Amino acid sequence: MKKTDASVQSAVYNALKNNIMSLQLKPGTVMSTQEVAQKLNVSRTPVREAFIRLQRDGLVDIFPQKETVVSRIDFSMVEQERFVRESLECANIDLLMGKCTRKDFGELELNIEKQHATVLTCDYNALVRLDNEFHHYMFKVTGERLAWETIENTSNHYARIRLITVWNKDIMMGTVLQHQKILSAIQDQDAEYAKMCMKTHMHRLENQLQQLMRDYPDYFVTESIPAEERFAALLVK
Repeated sequence: MKKTDASVQSAVYNALKNNIMSLQLKPGTVMSTQEVAQKLNVSRTPVREAFIRLQRDGLVDIFPQKETVVSRIDFSMVEQERFVRESLECANIDLLMGKCTRKDFGELELNIEKQHATVLTCDYNALVRLDNEFHHYMFKVTGERLAWETIENTSNHYARIRLITVWNKDIMMGTVLQHQKILSAIQDQDAEYAKMCMKTHMHRLENQLQQLMRDYPDYFVTESIPAEERFAALLVK
């Protein structure tokens, strides 16, 4: 493969993934190779390759000879991704104790001030970006780069549902206040309380799922049990 071909494929993949993760391409959106190729002014080959990569990411469902659809958010995947993230975030808090400098605390406090400003303007995209920067910065302090990359690479369903939740101003403010509690606990060198606050932060989605289902029913998978498990259960009966 030529270098230029690879760069075009990566550009198409990144453009589509960014649009899916930002919900510009909403769950359930039907995409065609031809339409995407025309819109991006590329051939159909890099679009097909991008679709395959996005399918591996769990972000699209490909129905051969029919259509490609932006995957709906799967609650079972959200829970698994949350488990991975919570485990790594809490482990990182233990490493943070004694490593955060005055400069680091200043950077995190500034980030939270910016988060407050996004609530006032209802700029949910900016809040999600600052939210990610807040968590990422703590992994930078500990030097656990692979842990953060793992979170980023295994949070496709969780990240999209997070974006939906901050469309609500009250939830936006709640998110900021939770960040403040986490930071205050770290500043107090109280690792156990910081981890408790982090777990509360990670589990906040559970209290919002029913509301999200009512508000955006077309965005979610209605049946999360794999077909083979459903059929196996039927055979046992």
